[in-house]
Amino acid sequence: MSDFRVDYDACLVEEAVLRALPGHPEEGEFRQVRDQLYELGDPDERDQAFRTFHGQWFQRLGLCQPLADALGERPILRQQTRRCAVVRARSKKEEGAELFVSSEGRSIGVQLRPESLLDSGQLLGLLRHEFLHVADMLDPDFGYEPELHVPEEGMARRLVQDRYRVLWDALIDGRLTREGRAPAGVRVRRFQDFARAFPMLGPDLERYFARYFDQSGHCHADLVSCARDPVQALGLKEVTDRRCSLCNFPSCDFEPRPEDLPASLVARVMAHFPTWHPSQGLCRQCADLYRGRALLAERA
Repeated sequence: MSDFRVDYDACLVEEAVLRALPGHPEEGEFRQVRDQLYELGDPDERDQAFRTFHGQWFQRLGLCQPLADALGERPILRQQTRRCAVVRARSKKEEGAELFVSSEGRSIGVQLRPESLLDSGQLLGLLRHEFLHVADMLDPDFGYEPELHVPEEGMARRLVQDRYRVLWDALIDGRLTREGRAPAGVRVRRFQDFARAFPMLGPDLERYFARYFDQSGHCHADLVSCARDPVQALGLKEVTDRRCSLCNFPSCDFEPRPEDLPASLVARVMAHFPTWHPSQGLCRQCADLYRGRALLAERA
């Protein structure tokens, strides 16, 4: 789109600039001019002057460059959306990019912390990964759908969603690696995620991981199929008949001593599955999910 534009939240711009200036060779000049703006009598005129001033320094310090570079690497983003709006993220966990669709068209929303704008290398890596997700959403060959449209509910649905995320991340970072744009060590990190999500693949983990990290041509439907039933989707020769009593997925990696699970964790499981008993067992992935929930509850 020819009218594509990037809009930064004024408060995010101001905070990033103020964080970047301490110790900077041009800090003195910045402070001197900025102090003069306080002398403007009209509040609206003063506010606008500060927004303009901080925006100019945001450009001058190059804080906008990583996002501009990441957008430039994916022409589909400018061609098929009308706007990229960058706002402040409240935490590191919130940072990322999303595609929004409205009656006015499609736009990209980016959430970043002010301090992230100061580390251009790390920020470029984050944006490359996030923008490739958005590019997939826009690519008709990928066939992205916002909803997974799977029959699973509860814990089983959560497992499908987690597996889908792991597969898509592997796909994204594999492509970035082949382009020479991935951060160091990303293959190891993605394989660790894959191993936790697909323990039933056993000794063949690396081979099946390579299908997604090293090969292109996958689409949304492929990822959903593997996330729902990896044993069938990957054509495993040996299929275990044992299924987890919670998620109902086939697995060869079960919690070794479910009878020794803490009473608080058992209570959390039974809150979702009232008829369940530790003697029925559960896969290690379900056990780890409930451990994680218990840990988050303790920290809250």
